[in-house]
Amino acid sequence: MTQADSQSDDDANLSNLRIRPAHTGEADELTRLATASKAHWNYSPEQLALWRGELTVPPDVIFNGRAYVGEIDHTLVAMMVLAPAKITWKLSHFFVAPDRLNRGIGKAMFKHAIGIAQKQGARAFAIDADPHAEPFYLACGAIRSHAIAAPIADDANRIRPQMLFTIQAKKSYD
Repeated sequence: MTQADSQSDDDANLSNLRIRPAHTGEADELTRLATASKAHWNYSPEQLALWRGELTVPPDVIFNGRAYVGEIDHTLVAMMVLAPAKITWKLSHFFVAPDRLNRGIGKAMFKHAIGIAQKQGARAFAIDADPHAEPFYLACGAIRSHAIAAPIADDANRIRPQMLFTIQAKKSYD
């Protein structure tokens, strides 16, 4: 298979991407997706165990319609949680399945989040990013507003970039 063949397969899969609100019965699957995505960056099993609570999407978040999933052919391949606020929303639990990285799924999910927030008057997203995700958010147009110390056993100097994405106001052509 050539790179061109691979790219066309990826494009075909992306055309089948369906983004929808998560269902409460998917909570365990979402936790597995988040954990697998985080594990992709070679965090230790002990560290992943410490983050178990942070990687879990609580059922009330799903029930309240703030969790969204991306699925291809009935397989969950991505997830995110939106926390509405008056002006600056929080975007969290943004994960793509490791075997689906670099195929445009994250960008499609991010655009979907922008659309939802924009319709409801949000002006920005605040994102508490994993250091490995910072390049993705920068490529989407976010900026690093600051960073917070987030040491772990394997990396005492680890930081978490705090990202800000400004949502452009929808133009009205009345």
